[in-house]
Amino acid sequence: MEKIYRVLGGRKRIEIIRLLIDGRELSVGGIAKEIHLSHTATSKHLVMLRQAGFLDRRQAGFEARYWLEDGLASELAILVKLIRQTKI
Repeated sequence: MEKIYRVLGGRKRIEIIRLLIDGRELSVGGIAKEIHLSHTATSKHLVMLRQAGFLDRRQAGFEARYWLEDGLASELAILVKLIRQTKI
């Protein structure tokens, strides 16, 4: 759970999830442009999200394309509910 909190703790990573939540599939460059970040910095955020199981990726020629894992939107809703119930 701590890993998930750390991954979701980044504002830019949340922006990436918001971009992809409607089922879109975007390239690294497309995501970087939308969130106003360099290609390199965006790639680092995408790697973190992918390693945490939030994103999937495919290579399309010279570009990598990313999208949210199937069912992630509903899982995030459950996670938010659990976080609200957790007393720290």
